Amino acid sequence: MSVSRVVGSAATRTVTRPDAPGPPVAAPDPADAVVTAVEPYVVRATINRPARRNAIDLAVIEGLERAIDLAEATGARVLVLRGAGGTFCSGADLRVLEEMSVDPHRVETFMVRLALVLRRLETARFVSVAVVEGHAVAGGCEILLACDVSVAATDARIGDRHLEYGLVPAAGGSVRLARTLPKARGNYLLLAADLLTGEQAAQWGLVSVAVPPTDLEPRVDALVGRLVGHSADALAVVKKMVWTADHEPRPDAMSWERRLFLRHLGSEDVSEGLRAFRERRRPAFRADD
Repeated sequence: MSVSRVVGSAATRTVTRPDAPGPPVAAPDPADAVVTAVEPYVVRATINRPARRNAIDLAVIEGLERAIDLAEATGARVLVLRGAGGTFCSGADLRVLEEMSVDPHRVETFMVRLALVLRRLETARFVSVAVVEGHAVAGGCEILLACDVSVAATDARIGDRHLEYGLVPAAGGSVRLARTLPKARGNYLLLAADLLTGEQAAQWGLVSVAVPPTDLEPRVDALVGRLVGHSADALAVVKKMVWTADHEPRPDAMSWERRLFLRHLGSEDVSEGLRAFRERRRPAFRADD
């Protein structure tokens, strides 16, 4: 039996989860647009607007900011991001966007703030894992693209879809699609505004892996368990290497990889890893301070 702790802007309470191992995890409070749960080395964040198909409004952006803050403050190695009610995220709340459209400055502030959240996911020390059920479209697809790893149900529906309503990406979707997919496929998703199934998205390389809906939770749990077993420092270094490879010329990125390797070589976790290899056991990497 385990006890779960709720972390949210509106309330904090505890519930008992007999089926869940480990210490405090969150119990959803409907008042929170994003509900967060803390476990050892893991923060789980759930966009919690199922009646609006988890559409993004200012409260969702603020909730994602808090989730990232929480992951950093607790030394999490993994942030698991998903949507409530069987769908990931349907993009920006168009009702909210329509209300803001009379003031372009408000719209720009909204989009810049969302873009900064996505950049934080990419540059954070922890690994972000998107769990995709139902729809991940427009801004929801942009969130997905900013996560490090993604696991989708095979029947999920994923795509950019901005052009469906005469809109265009504004939080980095066109840039990340161009970097993630070959040009012909990225252009197709952006211009045709078509949707892929989770299975197709995995075949295209838009998500990391797709599994049948009944296998989604076990697969995510196995992935998270694997990630938290790694060195937190090594995870952060590899993320920095990937970021550099995406944003620097190839020779500079190769040089940075060597520098980061040499800097990491003197760490406690490398010493522990080499000892574990010599002693034929699993490494016991240090906990973050």
